[in-house]
Amino acid sequence: MTRPHTTGVVGAGLMGRDIAGLLANGGFPVTLVDVDADALASARDYHQTILPEALDAAGLDPTEGLADRIDYDTDLDALADCEFVVEAVPERLELKRDLVADLEAVLPDDAVVGTNTSSLTPGDVAAELERPERVVLFHFANPALERDVVEISGDDAAERALSMARAVGEAIDRTPIELGAEYRANCLSRLSASIKCAGTWELLAADAAAIDRGAANVGFDRGPIEFIDLIGIDVHLATVANLGEVYGDRYAPPPLIHDRMDAMVAAGDLGKKTGQGFFEWDGETCLLPAVDEPHDVTPVVGALVNEGHRLVQDGVGDEDTIDEILKRGSGGDVGPFDVESMLGRDFLRETLQTRYEETGAAVYDPVF
Repeated sequence: MTRPHTTGVVGAGLMGRDIAGLLANGGFPVTLVDVDADALASARDYHQTILPEALDAAGLDPTEGLADRIDYDTDLDALADCEFVVEAVPERLELKRDLVADLEAVLPDDAVVGTNTSSLTPGDVAAELERPERVVLFHFANPALERDVVEISGDDAAERALSMARAVGEAIDRTPIELGAEYRANCLSRLSASIKCAGTWELLAADAAAIDRGAANVGFDRGPIEFIDLIGIDVHLATVANLGEVYGDRYAPPPLIHDRMDAMVAAGDLGKKTGQGFFEWDGETCLLPAVDEPHDVTPVVGALVNEGHRLVQDGVGDEDTIDEILKRGSGGDVGPFDVESMLGRDFLRETLQTRYEETGAAVYDPVF
């Protein structure tokens, strides 16, 4: 495999700073670039004070001097010598296209660009480049330090780009899993999108706390509504919009709930990052209220299994691969096909069919 000597990350947000930390901990010199000098200062402070402890808590061994291997800059020209650069900017197609075009003008001809996109494809991002084959999916689960997986794909990516992405993934102690085909939302994000979408449809029948308490009772690490709060209600709606361009309304919340979420965004109630969303947050902790009666989330579980079948049908991966990605990406012990084996295909199909007839929601439309 082709291993780079120098690396870079563009975007110093929560994901970008962790990716830079993982690269540095893997022994790579890293240049972290962001147009926002305050974001860079915050990332630097995080790397110097919090990152080693966070790596240790995630089961990774912090390497000596890792923070010293990270440089910070507001100018893309600082990446001129980098052989592998990860873009981790917000999920806006034109923003990502403009960025990779600027990178193409700066980077060496043989440099590889990994996109951490969760709702677009490497083909989308690279469509206007002179050398689109240099762009490869390099998608982390959230949180990147705690979840041992990085998804790799690229229908048009050169083998050298795919090979370098695999080598970097292994060097930073993430398990690289190559997808059989590129689709918007990859594999892990499609699975999580199905859960979140189904969760929002269940809001028509129950409140958020009852849904997420029901999810906890069947083994979810986080309920679907807490997960929306975690990533940000604004980010979730932007992701739904990106996916809607190719999947229609498969992952869309019902109109009533969409309007409710729009109002929350307008009010600044974005979830964890503002301390208030569907739930109240105390720092990293979601203050999930107690409920008298947890909601039956079998339809949400069915939607997850349904999406697993769609992924297999689309050639993204086989059943074992889909299960492995979800387990590694969620930190759980079961994948969608494990769930199907436990609950039974006929039972889940009937659950989905009933809920689909009640709602007309595409997420519940059974494909198996």
